[in-house]
Amino acid sequence: MLRDELVRYYYGPNGYDYNCAEAMLHAVNDYYQLNLPKEMFLAASGFGGGCFHDEMCGSLNSAITVLGLLYSVDGHGHQSKLLTQLEMELLNRFEERFHTTHCKQLKRENYIPVRKCENIIVACADILEEIISENPVINKR
Repeated sequence: MLRDELVRYYYGPNGYDYNCAEAMLHAVNDYYQLNLPKEMFLAASGFGGGCFHDEMCGSLNSAITVLGLLYSVDGHGHQSKLLTQLEMELLNRFEERFHTTHCKQLKRENYIPVRKCENIIVACADILEEIISENPVINKR
């Protein structure tokens, strides 16, 4: 499951100690064998901690990035109605579960010092995996 890859990348002692956004992108890359270039991971590093400003959850930002990679039309998101639908589905399912997408509120209600935001990012990964399994990928890598 995608969640298993994600947790491995998220924790330092037994894994890689990436932030939520980096861990999500690395996990997705491995799980779906996307062979993403190094620059993708560098770009995702700024999404962690709600873009380090407690705004939209970093794992959610990376999940949206993944949807763009898999469902945009030749790199044009606005040309893909499916991408729009899937992004809304991701956001709706996430908000259904947590009642917000904002890092600050998510951490206030779900952060556990030893586990950090594990339950949030695992839920995000589960939702992303469900959406991908329900919708044939447009962009094969």
